[in-house]
Amino acid sequence: MKKAILCFGEILYDIFPSYRRIGGAPFNFAYHMHAFGFHTILISRIGDDRNGHEMVHLLKKGIGTKSVQIDSLHDTGKVMVQIDGKGIPDFQIMKDVAYDYIEYDNTVREALSRDPALIYFGTLAQRNRVSHSTLGKMLSMNQSAKTLYDINLREDYFTKEIVEWSLSAADIVKLNEDELKTCKSLFQDFSPDKSFILSLMKRFGLEWFCLTRGDRGSELFHGQDHFATNRVPERRVIDTVGSGDAYTAILAIGILNQWEPETILLRATDFSGALCTIPGAIPEDLGFYKPYLSWTGEETNGR
Repeated sequence: MKKAILCFGEILYDIFPSYRRIGGAPFNFAYHMHAFGFHTILISRIGDDRNGHEMVHLLKKGIGTKSVQIDSLHDTGKVMVQIDGKGIPDFQIMKDVAYDYIEYDNTVREALSRDPALIYFGTLAQRNRVSHSTLGKMLSMNQSAKTLYDINLREDYFTKEIVEWSLSAADIVKLNEDELKTCKSLFQDFSPDKSFILSLMKRFGLEWFCLTRGDRGSELFHGQDHFATNRVPERRVIDTVGSGDAYTAILAIGILNQWEPETILLRATDFSGALCTIPGAIPEDLGFYKPYLSWTGEETNGR
C-alpha cells in the first residue's frame, strides 16, 4: 500500500454564477491524489451548516472525513467566482470561516502517525493564527515526509513572514508567474526569474521548484538543473479554475515516483490542460482520469 498523503488547509464551496462546486486548493489536490490511487487524508474544518453537511455526504463517497473537523461557531468556507471571457477566474473569498480554525487534535496526530510520504500545504489557510499554529505543529512533528508548498497567493491573505516561514518548511515549491512577481516584490529582489528562483532554493534549502506560465509552458528546477517545456496542447478552455491544483498533483506524483523531470513537465501540462476543458476545479465523472491512470499503474489494478 502507498504511504499516506496529508493535505492541510481549506475546503470550501466555489460559487459560480450558475452552479457551485466543492473546491479549495488542498481539497482539489487531495481529490486528484485519491483518484490516482493514493491513500489521501484531508486535514481541514467545515461548519455545522447546510454546506458542511453536503460536504460530509460527498466526502464519505471518496476521500473520507476522518480528519475533517466540524465547527459549530464558524460557517463553511465559500468563494464567489466570476469567469471572464478567456476563462480566467476572479475570486472573492469569505473571511473568518471554519478552515481558519483547524485544531491540532487526535485525528491530526493519528494522520501523522501513518508515516506519510508527502505533506501538502498552501498559504490561504495560514491567514489565521489557529490554523497556522496547527500546521506548524504538524511540520515540527514530521520525521521523513516530503513537504510541498503550493503558494496559491489569494487577495491580501498573506504576509512576507508567512511566505518566508512556508518556504523554510518546504522541500518542494510550486507557483505561477503572478505569484513569482509577488514574491519578488516581497523580497525586494527583481533579478531575472532563473536567478531569483535559484537564490530562493539556496536560501531556503529547497529540493524542487516549479514555475508555471499558463499557455506558455512551465519550468522545473532540481538542484542546479533546469528543465522547461512550452508544449501546451491547444484545447477549448471552459475555465482555468483548479488547473494549478491539477498540475501540482501530477508534480507530486512524479517526484514521489521518481519520474524524469521532462516527463513530469509534460504529464502535468497534459493533465492540467485537460481539466480546463470541464467546468470547475474537479471532474464529477471519475472516467475523466481513465486516460491517465497508466501513469501510476492504477489502470492495471482495475481502477
